[in-house]
Amino acid sequence: MNLMDRNQFKIGDAVQAFLRSHNLEERFFEASLKSDWEELMGEKVAEKTNDISLEKGCLILYLSSAPLRNQLRMKQGAMIDYLNKKIGRGKQPIRKVLIR
Repeated sequence: MNLMDRNQFKIGDAVQAFLRSHNLEERFFEASLKSDWEELMGEKVAEKTNDISLEKGCLILYLSSAPLRNQLRMKQGAMIDYLNKKIGRGKQPIRKVLIR
């Protein structure tokens, strides 16, 4: 193995290391959720979502529909697993959900 081979790494690994070292991982996951929300959760959920934030592993959803709030509360565990799988990149950025 030559010197060039030993110094090669994936750009994704470098970005993850940068985010981790600057405590920006959670902001990155939050930005991913916001930008991909409609694709992740569907058009109906997206149009009734007023805001999304991620704070210390807690996904906070602000919804304009009471029936949707109730429906998502009943499916919190499945939603956490699904979103972590889709945006987590092998991590568990979402540990709980607060729906308002």
